[in-house]
Amino acid sequence: MDLNYYETLTEVSIDSYSFKVTWSAALEDCCILWMQDNDTMKQFEALGRFSQYDKRNILEFIVRYVTSQSLREEISKRRFSVYVENLSPAFFEEIQKLDYKKRVEALSNLYNLDSVIDEVADLRWKRGLMAKKFHPDAGGNNAAMALINEGYEILKSKKGKPL
Repeated sequence: MDLNYYETLTEVSIDSYSFKVTWSAALEDCCILWMQDNDTMKQFEALGRFSQYDKRNILEFIVRYVTSQSLREEISKRRFSVYVENLSPAFFEEIQKLDYKKRVEALSNLYNLDSVIDEVADLRWKRGLMAKKFHPDAGGNNAAMALINEGYEILKSKKGKPL
């Protein structure tokens, strides 16, 4: 996301995390908290909105975020759920056309993984979430579900190894 369209209100860095709080006239009296994990992310991603610019509340949230693994996991799950809701069947049609190496990369992106796979449980949860939307019994199609399962099997076999 290009942050040049937003007015930066404050910036905070804690450990490997960088945060920016921005305001935009288009957002009508709310500000956006952006986050970047400098170890794994190339750009800032929106983490959430605040209805008003209250620096103390925002800083308290940032400290909770940095110090609470469970909060980071919960936010990550919510973000992945929104990501899946925005996927379309056409996305899977494009993946089908790719050669093996690019398909593995696309499936890694589909599962929203970093370069090393840590948890098979996370993969399983993400596959289940995608199956709720794309399984043929839920209105999806066989091709999309086959790619979801293929990605799960490929990525599960690479657990703990660089992709």
